[in-house]
Amino acid sequence: MNKNILIICDSDKNYLKKLDGYIRDNLSISFEIYGITDTDRLSGFIEKGKNILLLISQSLYERSAINGFEHVLVLREKEKCLSEDEPTYGNQNADIRYTDKYQKSEKITDTILSMCLDIPGLVVKGKDTLSEDRMKVTGFYTPVLNNNQTKEAISYAKELSKNKKTIYINTDCLCTNETIRNEAYEETLIDLMYFAECAGDKFGIYLERILKHDNEMDFIPASNSACQSRMITAKEYEKLIGMIGSTGKYENLILDISEGVRDLFGMIHLCDELYMLWDDDYFATMRSNLFLEELKNDDSFDMKKLHRISRSGGSVL
Repeated sequence: MNKNILIICDSDKNYLKKLDGYIRDNLSISFEIYGITDTDRLSGFIEKGKNILLLISQSLYERSAINGFEHVLVLREKEKCLSEDEPTYGNQNADIRYTDKYQKSEKITDTILSMCLDIPGLVVKGKDTLSEDRMKVTGFYTPVLNNNQTKEAISYAKELSKNKKTIYINTDCLCTNETIRNEAYEETLIDLMYFAECAGDKFGIYLERILKHDNEMDFIPASNSACQSRMITAKEYEKLIGMIGSTGKYENLILDISEGVRDLFGMIHLCDELYMLWDDDYFATMRSNLFLEELKNDDSFDMKKLHRISRSGGSVL
């Protein structure tokens, strides 16, 4: 099987080192990464296989004859440059794209991921894949509308993320957390649901493209469409969780379950552990007790998986 090779070619050693370091730390697709400053060395990579992506500064690209590479990302240094459609850009069969060199490294990584989707033989298994142990799904659900649930779920996810790879998913169609739900995000949970259904072995690339980060914690941006979010079924969440687990990237998935999900008890059954915020308020206690009775009457639910948490900590019910 061909290996995935990523070549970063730039005469600026400091820029090269910075971009190389960021990509190694943040791009989970398995790449052998080479940083070079001399285009004369490029010829040595041509025979290594077809799964090669070349990142090259615009100045070096325009100065040198770059032949034999099918996938090229030019790091634009000037405002004005020749159109990608013009024949002066060499091999007409090559996929040659542009992105601004002096932008956030995250944006450059996003462009790399988009190009990876069009490399047919790309190996998409994560570079730091875990053992074959199943990813653990921990759910948070409270029968009473409680703004602290998302706060507690995120805090728990962040704590886990310090030592284990953890991803957080919020199911609330009206999520008010500005980090998790933000109009600036171009792709959200809804898009990832679609890719889980039809992306096949490229799902891992779409996941990487949509993922956002809050310090060590990875999360999927919540949907900006309340209507679409409420239409997602437990079966669709099950498929998505299975696809995320199959990437081998995560040990833990934190599922923040809202009252408005389409199939509440179907979602509950997706969890290996379930945490419920407890409140001594009379109305809250009544609703919580009704929820507990429903679970106790469900022969397929193991009550040992259920935990009660409060500001003072958690305890097994």
